[in-house]
Amino acid sequence: MHIAIVDDNREVTGLVRLWLEQAGHSVFEFYQGEEFVRTSHEHSFDVVLLDWVLPDLDGDKILQQLQKQPGWDTPVIFVTARSREEDVAGILELGADDYIIKPLHEKELLARIGAVTRRRRKVTQQEILDYGIYQIDMKSRVVYWDKKPVKLTEMEFNLICFIFTNMGQLLSRDHILSSVWGYDANVNTRTVDTHMSRIRKKLKISEENGWRLSSIYQRGYRLERFDPARRPV
Repeated sequence: MHIAIVDDNREVTGLVRLWLEQAGHSVFEFYQGEEFVRTSHEHSFDVVLLDWVLPDLDGDKILQQLQKQPGWDTPVIFVTARSREEDVAGILELGADDYIIKPLHEKELLARIGAVTRRRRKVTQQEILDYGIYQIDMKSRVVYWDKKPVKLTEMEFNLICFIFTNMGQLLSRDHILSSVWGYDANVNTRTVDTHMSRIRKKLKISEENGWRLSSIYQRGYRLERFDPARRPV
């Protein structure tokens, strides 16, 4: 998984990075809240580990800004020294997925990350995912366009599931590779471009059909619903 750590304590982030990388995850460190918020518009993550107290922007404000982003659905775990019951309850009510009080323990942290990602997967694991003209049958692994089955390879089906369940988010090529193919970052990202081109054609993804699959230069791809009535004049 791609995991972001937002914490200005470099000793903590270094230790957490070690634990996560040993568990097979890709780790991205941020020491300023505003830097992370800017980056979150351009890159996607599977989980965010967020400290409450940062030099420029507190964690609760960061969480609120993330939730305003179209398509934001990434689990956020608060990792902080604040231990008052009202703090824990308040941040969970605000929308955080979990709350861990420092000092951290490796096995507990990895277990909590596993738990929030499993809960999110259960939410999206309906038998049929309905996106208007598209239906994705998760059990039979068939995608329908306008009620007609589309002939797909296994990898194309996996890619379609990934981009539709992350609709609205900017997905980097590295993130797509590691999540769909299981490759490490920077391994032949042209593979992603080739498959995106294929599924765009096979699914007839176009603004005329109410959808847009955008390629953002040097950043990745974003799948969005498109409303022709809102097209700029």
